[in-house]
Amino acid sequence: MVLRRCIAGLAGGLALVGLVPPATPAAAATTPALDHVFVIVMENHGYSQLIGSSSAPYLNSLLPSGGLAANYFAVTHPSLPNYLAMVGGSTYGITSDCTTCWVNASNIADSVESAGKSWKTYQESMPSACFVGDSYPYAQKHNPFIYFNDVRNNAARCQSHVVPYTQLSTDLRSAASTPNYAFITPNMCNDTHDCTVATGDSWLKQQVPLILASPAFTSQRSILSIVWDEDDSSGTNQVPMVMLGSGVSAAYRSSVVYNHYSLLRTFEQQLGLATLTANDLAASSMSDFFSLSGWSLVGGVITSNPGASSWGATRTDLFVRGTDSALWHRPWNGTTWGNWESLGGLLTSDPTAVSWATNRIDVFVRGTDNALWHRSSDGTAWSGWDSMGGILTSGPSAASRGTNGLDVFVTGTDNHGLWQATWNGSRWSWTSLGGISTSDPGAVASSSGRIDVFVRGTDQGLWQNTWNGTSWQWTSLGGVLTSTPAASSCSSGHVDVFLMGTDHGIWRRGFNGSAWGGWTSMGGVFGGEPGAVCQPATTSVQLFERGPEGAVYQSSATGI
Repeated sequence: MVLRRCIAGLAGGLALVGLVPPATPAAAATTPALDHVFVIVMENHGYSQLIGSSSAPYLNSLLPSGGLAANYFAVTHPSLPNYLAMVGGSTYGITSDCTTCWVNASNIADSVESAGKSWKTYQESMPSACFVGDSYPYAQKHNPFIYFNDVRNNAARCQSHVVPYTQLSTDLRSAASTPNYAFITPNMCNDTHDCTVATGDSWLKQQVPLILASPAFTSQRSILSIVWDEDDSSGTNQVPMVMLGSGVSAAYRSSVVYNHYSLLRTFEQQLGLATLTANDLAASSMSDFFSLSGWSLVGGVITSNPGASSWGATRTDLFVRGTDSALWHRPWNGTTWGNWESLGGLLTSDPTAVSWATNRIDVFVRGTDNALWHRSSDGTAWSGWDSMGGILTSGPSAASRGTNGLDVFVTGTDNHGLWQATWNGSRWSWTSLGGISTSDPGAVASSSGRIDVFVRGTDQGLWQNTWNGTSWQWTSLGGVLTSTPAASSCSSGHVDVFLMGTDHGIWRRGFNGSAWGGWTSMGGVFGGEPGAVCQPATTSVQLFERGPEGAVYQSSATGI
């Protein structure tokens, strides 16, 4: 690491900017942002004919790992207007399965392309791309996109996006070739229209695992919805909708009333699309399917992962980077959150904070010069920014072993090796701790003689570097990380570490002073890294995350 003690001017490192607070959203969306959504549309069977049916063992076998809409309804009869509602937000006054009732309106494909994303519809038994008309067992009425003039009349667009189902296996070979929005229709037999429920269930058993095992599903944030277009007109038009994938609560059964417009609205939120009509605008998204239960909204619109510190049993201080790239602070007094406060600067990392005494807070960030910068509060006022030098290749993480003691950990330019900056009460000193990190570090001091620093290694697993009072020692803790780890300690020698797993949920592992426990899920579905702090003299760990819409969410856990 190259050390620089006097970086020229705050203007280059942490210049003050306009004080624009992070705006609190009027309503927090809790459907996660996704990379891919898949929908398979089946035919003409009601809820009671499928859920719990011995003829649909595979469909029912999916329920323990996914979510079921137990109060979901088609919007009309017959098939075609339901398909149009799913992709266009309207039936357009169509009341039959007509073959030449073309639609001159925008649809979700237009929205997807406007957002710079990709789409395809995969139609089983369709003779060729952009085929117009029927060719049994392919039926045009189950292919809504061919009805839209801006798709059908644009030959190049239509032929590259409205394709036979056989193309799906090729596209699933990589996440890059898998569209962000995929609409799948089996043929007239496999969709249970002309053949039995058992036939359709067998088709799902063969085809669904190919999607779930694809790189788009295993390496990115994706969901699959399986829905019936309508019932057989013998009931109330209640149909099943099963959802699987990123952030979907396992074994969840929703009693909320939903319909095809709700599913469209959910996809629009997940892909960051505008609504198409008053129908999907008014529809409720299916947010209850996603695991933000147990997490409460703190608010703000942030551009970093949150950091937090605590100097008392009823005090938590939250730090984030705002939309202006400045540092923002919000205090919690045990009952309510205070107002957002700008601390200025221009940050190029997540903030980290630590408290070593009542009313004392030290905050560290990386500046625009890639140096480490520091600001502190004594409870009455904040100090100015001061540079600690260095050239950082990560954000910092801070810990304190006691009064007036600070340790800050970063990675340097030496192949992302771990470095420690220590404050002994009068001066800073830097020490190389080696290793190769592929994440920011996460540090915590669990006693005056112990520090634990956690990083993601080159194997994507969790690694721990422990100071026992005399020496450092690296240990592998396994797991597969998709984020920087965060650590907290509620009692001497005890440590909790939190991270985001491959399911984009928060996972935890605890050390009780003698041994590590197993991994446990804390829920949530996020795209960032957690912040964690244990309030002094308590066993309450406060967890913070950035939600799918950019707001801060909070949860809590009992410390090990």
